[in-house]
This record gives sequence, structure tokens and C-alpha cells, in this order.
Amino acid sequence: MYLLFSVLLSFGIVTSMHPEPVADLSVRLGSEGDILAWLVAGPYPNKGALQLRGTGFRTDYLGGEAEANPHEGQTNGAFHWQLSTGTVKRGIDLKGLFRWNDPGIAYCFATIVSPNAQTVRLLFGSDDGAKVYLNGNQVFAKQIARGIKRDEDSVALTLRKGNNRLLFKIEQGDGDWGLMARLVGGNGLTEALAIDPTRHDSLSSVRRIAGSSGAWDVHGWQEYRTNRERAIRFLAHLKERAHEPERLEHALTRSAREIDATDSNLDRLSLAAESSAKLIGAEYDRSRAPLVKWAQHPGPLFAVESTSQDWLTIMKGGRYFAHRDGKPFIPIGANHNPDWPELVESDPLRDDYDPARTDRWFAKLAANGVNVIRLMVETPPSGNLEDPVGTIRPEHLIWLDNIVRSARDHGIRLWMTPYDTFWMSLRKETSPYWSQNGGPIEKPIDFLTSRKLVELEKRRLKFLVDRYGNTDTIFAWEIMNEIDLWWGGSPEQIRDWVAEVAKEIRLYEAAKWGHSHLLTVSFSSPEPAGLNAETAFRRRDLDFATMHLYLGASRATRAGQAEQAGADFAEGVVYARGQLCDDRPVLDGESGPIDHWIDDEALDDQVFHDMSWAHLMAGGAGPGTRWPYRNPHHVTDGMLHTLKVMNQFCAESPWHDLAGRAEIKIAVPNATRRLSTLSTPRATLAWFRINAGTQHRSFDLQVPPGATKYRAFDISEARWLGPTEACRGRSTLTFSVPADSSEIAVWIGR
Repeated sequence: MYLLFSVLLSFGIVTSMHPEPVADLSVRLGSEGDILAWLVAGPYPNKGALQLRGTGFRTDYLGGEAEANPHEGQTNGAFHWQLSTGTVKRGIDLKGLFRWNDPGIAYCFATIVSPNAQTVRLLFGSDDGAKVYLNGNQVFAKQIARGIKRDEDSVALTLRKGNNRLLFKIEQGDGDWGLMARLVGGNGLTEALAIDPTRHDSLSSVRRIAGSSGAWDVHGWQEYRTNRERAIRFLAHLKERAHEPERLEHALTRSAREIDATDSNLDRLSLAAESSAKLIGAEYDRSRAPLVKWAQHPGPLFAVESTSQDWLTIMKGGRYFAHRDGKPFIPIGANHNPDWPELVESDPLRDDYDPARTDRWFAKLAANGVNVIRLMVETPPSGNLEDPVGTIRPEHLIWLDNIVRSARDHGIRLWMTPYDTFWMSLRKETSPYWSQNGGPIEKPIDFLTSRKLVELEKRRLKFLVDRYGNTDTIFAWEIMNEIDLWWGGSPEQIRDWVAEVAKEIRLYEAAKWGHSHLLTVSFSSPEPAGLNAETAFRRRDLDFATMHLYLGASRATRAGQAEQAGADFAEGVVYARGQLCDDRPVLDGESGPIDHWIDDEALDDQVFHDMSWAHLMAGGAGPGTRWPYRNPHHVTDGMLHTLKVMNQFCAESPWHDLAGRAEIKIAVPNATRRLSTLSTPRATLAWFRINAGTQHRSFDLQVPPGATKYRAFDISEARWLGPTEACRGRSTLTFSVPADSSEIAVWIGR
């Protein structure tokens, strides 16, 4: 008998000799049927999720998923069930609940109470895949990598009178992790959860009267908690800029007392939370009103004369960028959004607000040769620059200011784009621009064609110009991210939008500061064609071409495919250069293993290395800018090492002699693998690896006509192999490579 009990205990079927205290908590559904309170268990293992075949999805961690009927505190395997709540706009944030960044599996359970037998519709969105069980029956299963989208899936549910057990199994691969679910078409539905009334946490006020009459309004409670926590952080980090902060402090104290004094029933507690949310919200708005006023016209962040700045231009002859004095500027860096690690700590509405951490990160980037970061101004799920539309949020502006200040202090330029169109499109509930949130977008195409929206978009760009445009900290304005993907615009509509916005922003900045920064627009397509190619590559009102080079093996690189990923990546650069009507630079704006995130860091570092060098050696204006595709998003130390070595190489290479479009073919030595060559009548760059086992370390390399000197760089050892050597009058160049060298870049020129 004891052995049987031990086996049951190991599977979580029996949890303890001493049962946990349990009380029934009655919960209201949201006004649109949203299920906002859940019992949650996890995170359980999900090996293989980054390859879209997670084993956890088919593993029953509950010892009988279909029959699950848990109570809070119950143990299943290594985890206890816990009460957690979500919001109408974002659902339940499993990643934040578990503080978890790796693949995993979570279970979300609720009892739906129906006054009679009826059929309803379950609408939900999950990040990532989901299974759904109702009263022991699996009614839905989809294993997929995706972000949350409200009402993405729909299932008809036949409810019986009384209690109905609803269980979600949610898979996590990477990025965010969560669930939004609601029930529509039903009458009189409520929710019930078996909770621990003795637990001490942020829901203690709810727990102590669980089982009383009435029902808990989760939405009202969440609004109260959100307003309270936001006000506390505001006072902690921005109190010196607040108006009469003591009034806000008093509202917080008064509301807490009112909540604590409510002990009769859940309906009264819900009313107290609603009134407290309104009180705190009103005082918060009053306290920050002067800050809001300041944020609408804050003036430039830096008191510098624009004429004194090192404006970047296009190098004479094209292909590359140049400093104001004509010296080459090769942009070396990656993407880094505001809400990723190291920059998110500059958000003053976070508990861990610490701008010094952002500053240390930029110092590390600069020490590793990084001179450009592509930065989206906002990521809607974590914060908007405007809210409501047309009103700048001062807290977000301060966040952005902190980032720009650190970048400038460490000599890193920002390639800035004003909207994260990916999240704006996929998470409409988090962006104030959508009509469901009171914004002007009724349908996606409005973003390109509505006069009101186009003027708002230009207004945002002009705001950024006013704030940061007098400095050389801005590398370029990317007037829209992935303009061809999210709005459903025709090539003609895209062309017209770009023509209008680019012209107006250039003229505005020139009039404002006497100079305009470089302009570009990005296409999600790695090889835009037709009229989109005209816009991407040949418009005279744009300065350089930007594609997102998700191509071939670079989209989903497996072991042994790093070189192939680099070769496929280089194809995008070659295609782009063939589309140009002039010699403007070509620069990848996003790239990386989007379809197959690489969990082997050493392999990912090698893929990054090969793609970066391939981009540069195929004629790109730099290594391109990787979207990290790490969990959480970050560039690794190995990736930073690649950028540092590349910076060392770029600092002493003949970029002026490689400008322009005239190119010739060049042979590379036997016993090597040519990875890429770039050649003009004035200079050649060759990049190759020495085949494994090669004993002969002296190689002959073709010399372009008129070349007078050469120099070799050992990429594997990050060193130049001696000084510049003469090669005048020779058609081939013989040079020796040390025995420990495996990867070489050679430039030959005048």
C-alpha cells in the first residue's frame, strides 16, 4: 500500500498527507466574456521547441490531463498549481509569471459554471501552440509557433448545467508566452476556482473573503493593481518631476485602507477596487500633467550646434558611408529593441529602473567595435511612445532619452525607425493606433492611405527630428519598418507613401537643423521585385537600400550549414546591388535564423560570423544587422567578438578603392574554399578558408591590373599578417600563411 501511495505521489496524483486549505472563489467573466483568472501549473520541460517539434506538447505531465480538476497548492510533478490573473488587452503573461526564458509547457485551468446546458463559442489566442480539454474531452490541438492574437482560434463548446472543467495546455518555444480566452454566445456564465484562502500575496484581500456572496471582478481589480503599481513606480523614479506628489501618495494610502476594510462580500470588494482605481488614476494624471505638457515640445535632448556634428554621407563613388571629412564609416552592429535586456532597465516605470545598466551595455558594445544599433522607438506590448495617439507619453520619452544619451556617450549611432509594425499588427490590443482602442486605424491599409494617419506618422518622425536630429548620434531615419508586409498596400500605395513622407521629412530636417540625416525604408522581402524594387533600390529621395535578408539556409541554419547560410545571405546583397540605378549603399536591416532559432550558442556564433563576413564581402556597406533570435533577445559574446574583429579589419581596408559598381572576377588559391570576393579595377578583397589538413601554407592569388600593394588579415587569430607589402607589376601574388591560420581576408589595391 505504501509503495502504491509513493508512486501516486511521484506523479502528483496524491499531493500530501495534510490537505491544503481550499475555498471556492466565484469570478465574473469580463464584459466581453474574457476568462481573466486561472489556476496555472508549470513550466514543464519542452525539449525541441525551438525546432518546432517540442516533446512537451505530447507529454502528459498531469498523469491524466483530460481529467484534471486541480485546486491551488496541489502538486503535479515538480510544480504547484497557483492562482494567476490576466488582463483584457494582454491575457495571462506566462513568461512573466514564471520568470522563464526557455522552452516550456504550462497548464491553465478554470471551472466554468453554467446555469443550464448550452452551447457557447470559445475564442482564444495563444503563444505558442495549444491543446484544449473540456470535461475530459480534447476539443482542440495545434502545435505552432506564433504570438498571441485575440480570437485567432474558435471552438464550439457544449456546456452542461453546473461545473465544466476547462483546461488549456500552452506550449512555449521562444519570445513571449501567454493566453487570451473568452466565451461568447452564452447566458449567465461565471467562473469558479478552488484557491488557498490563507496564502499571503497581492491577492490576499480577495483570498480572505473567498466563498462569500457575490463574485470577484478581475478586470476592476487588475485596473486597481495596475494603477497602484504604476503610481508607486512613478513616485519612486520621477517624484521630483511630479506635481503635488503628496496627493498621489495620499490616494494610494486611502485606497489601500478601503480595500483592507472591505470584508463582507466579493461584490463590495469589487466596488471598492473600482473606486480606488479611479481615485489613483485621477491623481496620477494630475500629478504627471506638467510632465505630459513638457513631453509634447521638449526641445532637443542635447544642447549642441548641428553644424559641429560629424554628419554621415555617402562616400564619393558610392557603395559605402563616410564621415564628414570623407573617411570611411562602416556600420557595425545589430538590432536592439528598447524592451530587450540592458535597454529595458532605462524604463522609469519598471521596478528595476537602472539607466546605469544601459550605459554599461553601450560601453561593452563600443569596446567590441559596435558603432551602430538599429532601434525601434517602441514595442507596443511593453510601451508606446504615444497614448492616446498624438500625445507623447513622458515616461516613454524619458526611457528613449536614457538610451540615446548612453549611445551618444559611447560613440554609437542609432539607426532609428518610428514604429514596430510587427507588434502593431499582431497585437492590436496593445497599440493605441487601432480603432478598438480609440485610435484612427479601422483597417490595416489605413496606415498607408488615410490622410489623418499619414499626417500622424509624419508628426511622429518630426518629433524625433526635433528631439534628436541636431546630433550625429542618429545614423539614419528608417521611415517605416517592413512597409510591404503589414498593411496590405499595393506597390503603388507603398511608392506614394514613401515619396511623400521621405520628401517632407528631409525638407523639415534640413530647415530645422541645416542638415538632414540619411533616409531609408525597409522591405521584409529579401529580394523586392517590380515596382517595390523601384522603391527599395532606385528612389532618389532615399539614401541607401534596406532589405531583411531572411534567405535560404540563413532562415533556419542547422549544424554544418554556417557557410551555406553565409552564401545564401550574400545572394541577397548581390541581388540588391544588381537592382540599383546608382552606387548607393546596400545594408541588411534584419537577418538571422527566423524559422529555426539555434539553441547551440557555438553554432549560432559561427552562423553569425559567416553571415556577417559574407554580407561585407559581397559588397554590403557593413556586416548587416542581426535580429538576435536568442531567448531573451541579445547578441552573445561570441557575436560581439566577430564584430570586434571585423571592426579591426575595416579600420585599415581600402574602402575608397572599392567604391562604385565596376567589378571584375578573381580566382582564389587551390586548397582553399572561396567564401566571397569583391573586386573593382582599383582593389580586391578576398575572403577564404584554408581546407582542413592542408600542409602547404604558401598561396598564389590573382592581382587586379594596376595594383601596387597588398595586406592579409588572419580572421581566425584577429591580426594583420605583417605590414602592407608591394606587388607592383605582378599578375599573381604569393604569400605565406602561418600554420595556425584557418581563415584569411586579403586586400590588394593601389
